Amino acid sequence: MNELIKNVTAIRISAKDFAYQEIKNRILKCEFTPDQPIVEEELAKELEISRTPLREAMQRLELEELVVRQPNGRLKVAPVSAQEVRELFVVRSMLEGVIAAEAAENCTEQDIRHLSYFVQMVKQTSDERNMEDVSHYGSQFHTYLYELSQNKTAVKILRQLNDHITRYRRLAHFIDTKKTSVEHEVILDFIKKKNKHNAESMMKNHVLNSMEQAVAAVKQYENSMNKISD
Repeated sequence: MNELIKNVTAIRISAKDFAYQEIKNRILKCEFTPDQPIVEEELAKELEISRTPLREAMQRLELEELVVRQPNGRLKVAPVSAQEVRELFVVRSMLEGVIAAEAAENCTEQDIRHLSYFVQMVKQTSDERNMEDVSHYGSQFHTYLYELSQNKTAVKILRQLNDHITRYRRLAHFIDTKKTSVEHEVILDFIKKKNKHNAESMMKNHVLNSMEQAVAAVKQYENSMNKISD
């Protein structure tokens, strides 16, 4: 009997986690667009799960502010705003700067080899104009720096911020791949030289350089939505 209860619990948790990850991915990829109503009955049917694990997944997404509850109690995908994107990128730039400085202090030759590989792949995929892969290897570069910095508090906050930033990037539909590639090379060069000050400064600029592009994308999206509502 106890084994049966354990199995049932495992299935319920699995369904909850599946729903959370699936819905989150759709939001971050803008497959579920900003302000889109979420009809739980339809979503549960589509995902082939019961309402209970879906509600648990929604509660988690609500805490992460990827979905919001409306006055009528219904849920919708969180809206976007130019103000939020500026706040996200400014805070991220400061934390990423700290990460880069600490990574420069802690890095070994082996770490440099790993980072060099990611930078090389960013350059290669940039030359191919493959935005998906540029984004992927760029993320790998940053993630490696997170681990290298050993700054658990900064990394924890960054992981939360980056989910929201990913959505804005998807909304922008564009990455200046050439510029991104060059910036990663410069950051790596400062880290190699253990130049903490310049590594931090360049990383801040790297993050902020993509901010206005994201802001423009949000404004364009808002204008298109306003035209539809008119």
